[in-house]
Amino acid sequence: MTTAPPTTALTADQQRVAARFVYGLTNKAIAQKVCLSVGGVASHLCAARKKMGCPGCSRSVLVHTLLAAREVPPPVSNGPVPVFTEHELTVIRAIAEHSRNADIGNAIGVPADDVRAEVDAVVAQGKASNAAHLVGLAHAWGILGRVSGSQPATVITTMEEPVR
Repeated sequence: MTTAPPTTALTADQQRVAARFVYGLTNKAIAQKVCLSVGGVASHLCAARKKMGCPGCSRSVLVHTLLAAREVPPPVSNGPVPVFTEHELTVIRAIAEHSRNADIGNAIGVPADDVRAEVDAVVAQGKASNAAHLVGLAHAWGILGRVSGSQPATVITTMEEPVR
């Protein structure tokens, strides 16, 4: 039996930074909102990566890890859940789980050089500001996990099948 690496809860300051991070904000934008230096934000995010057991991971993977561990609430979604194809749902899952383009490409069946275009298209479809924000929204929509105390959103694919 394998077990997940132990995680240490984030400090209040780390949670304050992470709560804005799941909206896909840059370190500079977060720093302005929480009255810290950009270096201070980077330090809190580095500590969060280590505590969550994913040092060196991408911003999207960190967002997914923080939300899956319920360290911060998901971002607020304005509007209905977008219509995603099965491939687009696979892209969302891949960017939430993999940091390297080669690994994302393997997960979605495209060359690493084509990953950026695939991700950008799904980010646009989700009306997100970037991939990290899309992962946060996917949590809010119930695509990557349930929002605490709520039912998962029904996602309609182009094949008109509800996906839960």
